Amino acid sequence: MNEDTLRTRLKGQLVTAFEPGFGAAADDLIWNGRKPGVRARYIVRAANVADVQTAVRFAAANGFSVSPRSSGHHFTGISTQATVVIDLEALNHLRIDAEAMVCEAGPTVTNARLNAELTARGLAFPVGHCASVAIGGYLLGGGVGWNSGEWGIACFLIESVDIVTPDGVLRRVSATEEPDLFWAARGAGPGFFGIVTSYRLRVKKAKPAIMSAVRVYGADHHGAVSGWVRQAIRRAPANLELSLKVSTEVSPVGPMVAIAVIATAFGSSEAESRAILSEFGRGAPAGAFIEVPEMPTSIAGLYDMTGAGTPKGHRFAVDSLWSDAPVADVLAGIVATMQKAPSAKSFAVLSPSSPAAAVPGEAAFSRIGSIFGAIYTVWQDEEQDARQIGWLRSGMDSLQPLKAGVYVGYGDIDVPARRKEIHSRPAELRLAEMRRRYDPRGLFGQALGHTTSAQAA
Repeated sequence: MNEDTLRTRLKGQLVTAFEPGFGAAADDLIWNGRKPGVRARYIVRAANVADVQTAVRFAAANGFSVSPRSSGHHFTGISTQATVVIDLEALNHLRIDAEAMVCEAGPTVTNARLNAELTARGLAFPVGHCASVAIGGYLLGGGVGWNSGEWGIACFLIESVDIVTPDGVLRRVSATEEPDLFWAARGAGPGFFGIVTSYRLRVKKAKPAIMSAVRVYGADHHGAVSGWVRQAIRRAPANLELSLKVSTEVSPVGPMVAIAVIATAFGSSEAESRAILSEFGRGAPAGAFIEVPEMPTSIAGLYDMTGAGTPKGHRFAVDSLWSDAPVADVLAGIVATMQKAPSAKSFAVLSPSSPAAAVPGEAAFSRIGSIFGAIYTVWQDEEQDARQIGWLRSGMDSLQPLKAGVYVGYGDIDVPARRKEIHSRPAELRLAEMRRRYDPRGLFGQALGHTTSAQAA
């Protein structure tokens, strides 16, 4: 199949690198203001699933690498670095069966939209913490979302997935239909060897009484804060979500690195949420320069809070860690890193989980710890790229002894060593074997350095 044939077979649009405005079109695929240095040669704006199949077959016929793009939110821009990028924007269907408590959703449905439409029906899902991220990439990486302590990692609520495999065939996979592909689709991340065109998800009853409380301390209080948090999280139920945000804040003595302790209870009643937050707050150290008592909120309201820290158009780099080390050690390491941050807009998040949190099932998602942490580098000046990214990588390297793995959704996978930390060794080997079997010509995952035995030879 040549380029002309591809164009005539598509219901959607083909944009090539030789057309005026291609550079802007390629950059528009990426949410991050920092664009990758490698661009596609072809952008296929698929109108339907048949277009996805046609584009994959075109790539296969010509020996091109191929990648799907859902919302372009991965901080490395990995989805747009293949020769053929398939933009799935039009695959945004969302059908909710409230009685059966399931929904069918296209890969470009955003977290915000899924949450809003479920909320209107008294339903919920552990949607991701960033409103504008699409569920395609979110669920491929596993899905660490709101109230995941109680509801679980999002990919374990998938009932089935529709996938276009490297041979251009559309397959529906589930626990009983092609279970090996179903295993891989839940956590393989951007190295997955196929394109998801639809999900069928189990949903939950919405929590009618979500409440948050906040205390903000100077970074010099990190020892007292971690001691309190270590004890309080041990008592916490699964439906308490805790985040420690380390960032530059305005204090009574001026700008300083501070620790905001943000506790959110996903209660079935206001009384339950207040009781959870009250119990969590017991033993909190003195010295907070901001205290916000229990206040009602919603996932939509939480999105307003998280969105303020990641303004579109800024330049971002992010890396993460799972850890089973003591909270005190992880928090101290992150505070030390943040105190050297070259941008006051950068921040870090540390989320210890309750011992009662849901345990993930069996899938490619195979790295997790009792603590999740991430450092977000945020800046605007392109000339600062090397300095900002160098600081991030140096800081994360200093935390290496504390790590149990990396979350692919927030992983600095431009660093080859980080990719080895995404999956457990058995999962990594299983994925490599499946890649050789399902994608022998290596259409997918080349930007991550995945090669088949034939390519390596």
